[in-house]
Amino acid sequence: MAAILFLSLNLFFSSFVITTLASSSSSPTIASDQLRFWSENVNNKMPKPILNKLSPLTQKDCDYYNNLLFSKNSKFSADAKFCTLAKLACTSFFDDVKQVKETYTTEKTYAKLSADLHRQQGGIKTEDPFSFFRMSVLKNGNLVHLPHLQETLPDRAFLPEKMASRIPLNYTSISRIFPDSDLTGKTKATIQTTLGYCNAAAIHGETKSCPRSLEEMVGFARVTLGGGGNKKKVVALTSKGTVGSNSIVKIGKIKEYSGGAGQKIVACHEAFLPFAAYYCHSLTSTRLYVVDFIDRETGSNIVNTMLGICHMDTSPWPKEHVAFKILKFGPGEGEACHWFTQLDLAWISNV
Repeated sequence: MAAILFLSLNLFFSSFVITTLASSSSSPTIASDQLRFWSENVNNKMPKPILNKLSPLTQKDCDYYNNLLFSKNSKFSADAKFCTLAKLACTSFFDDVKQVKETYTTEKTYAKLSADLHRQQGGIKTEDPFSFFRMSVLKNGNLVHLPHLQETLPDRAFLPEKMASRIPLNYTSISRIFPDSDLTGKTKATIQTTLGYCNAAAIHGETKSCPRSLEEMVGFARVTLGGGGNKKKVVALTSKGTVGSNSIVKIGKIKEYSGGAGQKIVACHEAFLPFAAYYCHSLTSTRLYVVDFIDRETGSNIVNTMLGICHMDTSPWPKEHVAFKILKFGPGEGEACHWFTQLDLAWISNV
């Protein structure tokens, strides 16, 4: 059985690569447009995990499927061919190979869900006891237990902006356009939870959005940080790797990104939809750190570098939030910090 699955995987990805290469030779690629947009608006190189999410579609593919999916009175929905070509998690193949697992992260969102969706969370994930920590942990030489850092969601690419912008963030529309995403109850519940957070009201002091495309995410970061209408660029930061995942590591050098009073930070966390999507928000009273982890034996070699963010005012957070269970205090009684994975992005003004 394992051999058959391995062969199927090889055939699938070989077919995918051949199809993509053949297609890209005859039409401009969406990925080249996404890279150009990034370079025009972001002041540093695109992180590799985000680079891997660029669309494999050509402009010809995009025009063809955009017309099929969104033309007036269209009955067409995303089929296996389109999902494979666009590298989306919307076919039975993806559900068989890599299901949405229980470690789906909703710890980094702070809105209050409806009662029904809050009950559903129990079936989606179990909180990682090391996902939150206090700022006092951030001291050179301290030992800290990192949470699980490996990504557990299916690999998905960004859709072209002109397609993604036409997809409403509600389950009726998502299930019509991507009907095969509804194959497993866990997948359905996870999509509904994502949409629940996206559509929930922002908490006090929060600016939030659920970008459906790379361009929309960059645009939200620019506007929120004050660079929306001019050529001012933003900087995207992320963690370096997964070394130290779910283990005890030693803290080395710590750098705080500080821009003075009123400095804004936009945090974007991967959210699960059939295509690559993010939950982005900016909270007041936030501090961002770059932390080196060093070899516990030698105390010298840097083994990983990660972003840590501390929210200094937790008073607007819902009392049911998992951070309070882990840190054992209530809203407004202390700060709550967490780490960024490689697919999380912290956006700051150009420095």
